[in-house]
Amino acid sequence: MTEAPLPFHHHGHDTDPAAPPEDPLTLLATQTELTGVDFTGLDLRAALRRNQHPRTFTRCTFTDANLRGAHLAESVFTECTATAADFTGAVLDQARWQGGSAARANFTDADCGDLACDGVDLANTKWSGALLADATFTGCRMIGARLTGHRGLGLQLARCNLAVANLNGLSLRSTHLVGIRFTEADLGGADFRDTTLEDCRLADANLRATNFTGADLRGADLGELTLATAAQLRGAAISQSQAAQICATLGLNVIG
Repeated sequence: MTEAPLPFHHHGHDTDPAAPPEDPLTLLATQTELTGVDFTGLDLRAALRRNQHPRTFTRCTFTDANLRGAHLAESVFTECTATAADFTGAVLDQARWQGGSAARANFTDADCGDLACDGVDLANTKWSGALLADATFTGCRMIGARLTGHRGLGLQLARCNLAVANLNGLSLRSTHLVGIRFTEADLGGADFRDTTLEDCRLADANLRATNFTGADLRGADLGELTLATAAQLRGAAISQSQAAQICATLGLNVIG
């Protein structure tokens, strides 16, 4: 009588049941270096309570996530996506954000002192009441951003697109702005005293009650210069070609 062969048991990796993915909230509460984690739509407040160590996020997704009051001081975000995320009242002082997007995110009343954003899409973001003392934005897309009513001095901007942004009452006094696009932005009541605007565009911007006393606009694109525009630029230094353009609108010929 022939014996039946013993069953053969596979022990290889390919036949093991797939391990369930770790819960994003558990990862957030237990690890400080996270890569590729998806927090879309989650409430992260409990996991990001105060007195946490700085975290490093790489290619993580925070779309529509609730980070209200989250403690993220000195955290680093690299190529992360936080579309429409809520950072209201969050602590982001000395945080670093490199690339990625936080378009339509809400940073109202957030502590963003010394925040540094480089190459981030920040279109249509809200910063009302946020502390932006010494915050730096470099090469960021900030179309439609609302920077009205923020707190703190020393905000630095370089090579950013702020077209149609609301900067009403913003103070950029005594700064050197390079490569900023203010096209159609609301600059009403903004403070540009003693500021140098180099390779900046102000075409069609709202300059009502804007203070340009001592500002150097010789390297700026002022758009179509009319008598009304000239009056709004009172106190600024302009180039000969810009002055000639204003004179031309008055029907005057500049000779010599």
